Amino acid sequence: MIRLLPMALRSRSENLTPPNPPLIKGGWGDFGWGFFIFFILPFAFLIVSSPVLAAAITGKVEIAGSYSIKPRKNLEEGIKAERSLIVSKDGGIKDAVVFIKGINLSRDVLKREETSSLIQKEVAIDQKRKAFIPHVLPILVGTTVTFKNSDPFVHRIISNSETKKIRMEFAYEGATMNVTFDKSGVVDVWCDDHKRMQGWILVMETPFFAATDGKGDFIISNVPPGRYTIEVWHEVLGVQTQEIEVKEGKDNRVDFRLPGKEF
Repeated sequence: MIRLLPMALRSRSENLTPPNPPLIKGGWGDFGWGFFIFFILPFAFLIVSSPVLAAAITGKVEIAGSYSIKPRKNLEEGIKAERSLIVSKDGGIKDAVVFIKGINLSRDVLKREETSSLIQKEVAIDQKRKAFIPHVLPILVGTTVTFKNSDPFVHRIISNSETKKIRMEFAYEGATMNVTFDKSGVVDVWCDDHKRMQGWILVMETPFFAATDGKGDFIISNVPPGRYTIEVWHEVLGVQTQEIEVKEGKDNRVDFRLPGKEF
């Protein structure tokens, strides 16, 4: 009995003694990993997942100097010419297309899995009152355009463009046809029955483009930072380019002045 008492006391003393704390000697140890998980890892996640702030490019396309449209003997040709150059009271040019060169779907700037989300959905060109609406349509390569006929008579639509050759007949009001544009370039379309009807489709490699409104204004959104060449295209007044540097999260303004001409 007496011999068992010291053993019992020793055993109780060992149970009451706390375990030795872990030593950190050049390694992470329990404390190091805990510090990493609770303090370092959340901030590292924020740094890696922080998105690049895109910017917008806004501007105006104007006509510089004088311009005139020569009188046409044929009424159809006269109307066609007038639709080719529409200028607002303050000189803004309608239906010019502004786009960024150097960013396209074949570059690493755009991931392949993101391409499908950039292709526009439900893009249409209507034929109404012997006119294409819209008159100029910029689209991304791979886009399917629905051609509609809202006139109560026949339209025969043609294009001999190398980008896309088209032969379509709309025999009745409400008829529709779909065309997929899988090659970049400019497509000139017209109606074989109504000479006043002419339209343009610009099939773009870049997703960063915009057509000017009735005042000549445009906006290109969600542009990533970088140095770019920005170009404006017009069916009559030609093209013009400018260099621009887009900084992260900072909007930019670019204005174009296309020289007037007689045509």
